[in-house]
Amino acid sequence: MPEPINSLLSLAGRVVIVTAGATVAVTDILKTPGKEFISCQAESPGRLSYYSCDVTNQALLAQAFEAKFRDLKRVDGIITAAGICIDKPFLKHTWEDVQRQQAVNETGTFFAVQHAVRYMKEHGIKGSVVMICSQTAQHVSPGHQLTGYAGSKGFVLSFARNLAHELAPDGIRVNTISPGYIATTMNLSIAARRPGLNRIFNEAPPMSRVGTPDDLKGAALYLLGDGSSYVTGLDLVVDGGMGVSSGNFKSSL
Repeated sequence: MPEPINSLLSLAGRVVIVTAGATVAVTDILKTPGKEFISCQAESPGRLSYYSCDVTNQALLAQAFEAKFRDLKRVDGIITAAGICIDKPFLKHTWEDVQRQQAVNETGTFFAVQHAVRYMKEHGIKGSVVMICSQTAQHVSPGHQLTGYAGSKGFVLSFARNLAHELAPDGIRVNTISPGYIATTMNLSIAARRPGLNRIFNEAPPMSRVGTPDDLKGAALYLLGDGSSYVTGLDLVVDGGMGVSSGNFKSSL
């Protein structure tokens, strides 16, 4: 009998690590979680835990994952979402700018995934790795100057595809999600300094609106759950159609 669609999209009983129905371990550089996390934790007692960690620090990253494995006793999936974005002309990028982005977006992602995958292989878990990539890995983002950031997300895209091939015999799937313009704290803070970006966020996507974090939930659930059990090496684009038309939008910024 085919599995019911609800079971294919369910994460009940699974443990998922998120760097920023499953038991979720969230990792973020902040010493204490924000109000949104605390609110979600109150709504789901016992199913949401927080670990403070700087993903650019090798020792602290290892300690954080050791604590998660000890506390949760299982890992079925990981979503790497930690990232920083520096928006400035290419010639104004400094050595420190590029190194900071690479440390978080590339090195932090690489070794967070390595910790999770090592655990999965040691325990025979056929898990799922989901990395948050970006539309900038595929095309330009009108109104932005993101050469360093785009390069770091290009790394994520290539890394994921190579890892998907390597881990396929172990039954561990590796996929990416490439968001377009999403109303995250990071993007809204950039727009606060450059108000003209709000127009681009809502006019450049063919769907004529900026995305919200909720628009990414279905993609994450799909790639983490059994509904995508035969999917690996995929970049799932959630961008309101930007991928087919971004070159047609002329920014005045």
